[in-house]
Amino acid sequence: MKHLSALLLFVVALTCQVSAQHASSAAPSPADEAAAREATDRLTTKYHLDADQVKQMYTIQLRKLRNAAEIAPLQSANPALYRAKVQSLRKGTLASIRRIMHTKEQVDLYQKTQTGVRVQQSDKRKQLMLQQASKEEIETALLDIYSE
Repeated sequence: MKHLSALLLFVVALTCQVSAQHASSAAPSPADEAAAREATDRLTTKYHLDADQVKQMYTIQLRKLRNAAEIAPLQSANPALYRAKVQSLRKGTLASIRRIMHTKEQVDLYQKTQTGVRVQQSDKRKQLMLQQASKEEIETALLDIYSE
């Protein structure tokens, strides 16, 4: 009985390990790699990132694209949930980008960029409120205003 229990435990542990490897080894599509590389190159130029930061930025961009693809079906199935997930994805991406910034110049430029985005969103919100747009229309329009 002890041998059977040990064997069962071994098989379960092996199965979990193999399935975890398959989940993490999913290769990104060439289109995602190209888009991530393009975004990384643009942000590398903008923030003057070093080699280590470039690797981290590429990982962040791939994760952003993968997560965006996962939530894309919600856009038509459940628009409210989609908007919430997009906002959450953007917050997480921006937090990750901010975390890899090392120099004062990088941080200052990042903060200046985010301030500009918030001003644009505020202006757009005011404009749409004057037009008496619905809350959903406002949220959707604000999703279009994004940097990084």
